[in-house]
Amino acid sequence: MCVRPDCPMKKIIAGIVLLVVLMSASLSLFAWAIFSGSIGSYSAVYSVRAGSFPVILAHGLGFMLVCLVLFSFVLTLLVRVSALGRQNREFWALSVTVFQNLESGIIILGQNGIIQFINKAAYALLKKDPQVSLEQCALADIVSPVLEPIAEKLLSAVAAGESFLREYRVFLSEGVRCYRCSLNTVDAPGLGTVLFLSITDKTEEDEIRLKLSQQLEETHRYAMSKDNFFANMSHEIRTPINAILGMTYFAKMYVESDKCRDYIAKIENASELLLGVVNDILDFSKMKEHKFSLKPENFCLYDLRKILNDLFSLKAVQKGLDFHVSFDCPQDFSVFGDQFRLTQIFMNLVSNAIKFTDAGSVSVFLNHEIVGHDVILRCSVRDTGCGLSEDDMAKLFTDFEQFGKVLVKNHEGTGLGLAICKRLVELMHGVIWVDSTEGKGSAFHFVVVLKTPEPATEADDSELLPVVQRRSGIILVVEDNEINSEIAESLLAEAGFAVEHACDGLAALDVCRARGKSYYDMILMDIHMPRMNGYDAARILKTEIGIDCPILAVTATSEKDAEYEANREYISGFILKPYDPVIFRSMFRR
Repeated sequence: MCVRPDCPMKKIIAGIVLLVVLMSASLSLFAWAIFSGSIGSYSAVYSVRAGSFPVILAHGLGFMLVCLVLFSFVLTLLVRVSALGRQNREFWALSVTVFQNLESGIIILGQNGIIQFINKAAYALLKKDPQVSLEQCALADIVSPVLEPIAEKLLSAVAAGESFLREYRVFLSEGVRCYRCSLNTVDAPGLGTVLFLSITDKTEEDEIRLKLSQQLEETHRYAMSKDNFFANMSHEIRTPINAILGMTYFAKMYVESDKCRDYIAKIENASELLLGVVNDILDFSKMKEHKFSLKPENFCLYDLRKILNDLFSLKAVQKGLDFHVSFDCPQDFSVFGDQFRLTQIFMNLVSNAIKFTDAGSVSVFLNHEIVGHDVILRCSVRDTGCGLSEDDMAKLFTDFEQFGKVLVKNHEGTGLGLAICKRLVELMHGVIWVDSTEGKGSAFHFVVVLKTPEPATEADDSELLPVVQRRSGIILVVEDNEINSEIAESLLAEAGFAVEHACDGLAALDVCRARGKSYYDMILMDIHMPRMNGYDAARILKTEIGIDCPILAVTATSEKDAEYEANREYISGFILKPYDPVIFRSMFRR
């Protein structure tokens, strides 16, 4: 057992010894004065003549009183010393009990590395027999097997009197265990430097960390797989939609029968509806993963009124509805915000209003207010349709929810449109709500916050579609889908370009090596292809073959992912599937 800590008892005991010595000396002096044979000396001291015994007796009684007081004081000190000793023993016993019952192993070492104290937990953790005392043993004799992985550094720290901390794993007969070893130095008065070694079993915490790490890795893999799934799904679905819309575009140019034109128009409408469903699913997925962001820009707010009129006036007339759009802003009023997503909110709400209104009217209102640099838009879409019940309104903006009674085989939709509207409005720091009476119509209201126009800046060249410099008049189309390749060729032929084809990235490399680096005016490169994707092919074409014409990426999504950012120096721009003939023609006729 190590030496107990120092306490005030030593000073008290020293004081008691000093008082006893003084009392003994005083009593001895008094006895010598009375019984000494040198009366002359005594008389000299006390100036006592013959017949003065009462004076001597008085002095003796006074001296005895002083001795009694001193004796009482010594007795009191002895009582206090006894009480302090008892408290010290009790505290020491409590300290030992606490150390013995700790879950962590505690070893107290002297400066020479000799064990002065070791608790029961340390015996158990070190796999030692508690019946065999390890006190006064050297720490170096008990390192195996638990402390063996850190023995060298631990013993060096003990020898140098330095602190040490390490968490480590060790292979034992019962399996892999994790321990945390901590060595701290304390300067104790009267004891010098004392080393406290703590050993804690961290196996359970280590297993939890490993499981969490594995779960995090699995979550990351799942997120990557999900992203890849949606990217592939977007590509695979948009590819046939592109083929359908492209073929219907060209079919309308050669069909003269009104009935056939009607069939083609229905095919086109169905394809656009399917494309809208795909866009809703992709947008919703990005919002759920918190990967969705707005792309603000300066735009004229009044242009939105024209867009809504162009999109929905004919549909309203076909259903016999009055359609009215009212904006209170000037025609040249500009704001800074995401025009595409604001238009998407209006399109979802107006489309629903027309869809669920069989008679009456649909009205759109927008009021604006400028507060500092903020432009607050208060918008409403009102209809005289079927209206909503209280139950429907309670779950209206919930994911995948639709209006129960009125959607039974009567109306298409994914149930995501209003949920997406709600998230878009919230991204614009706004709120959306509905007022409705069943059988009388509904009014959807939302408020969003945009900004006043930002100062004009130069456009980022990487975000613009490339300008085609006509030289050979030949464009290479790299596309694995024959129908999409045929559509691209037809659209390019309208712009006056000849087309050559490659079925994938590797084929494009072979063709470009054979033709030379300046043969093509542009390369139209699909991103998702077998054998070699468009990004890898573009990188090799630019860095190894030295192609000097722009490479235009064909993608199914407008979102810039990490792969796009990593390859933007090789890609001059991108165009979306399905091809928009208007954009396509304008780009190649510059």
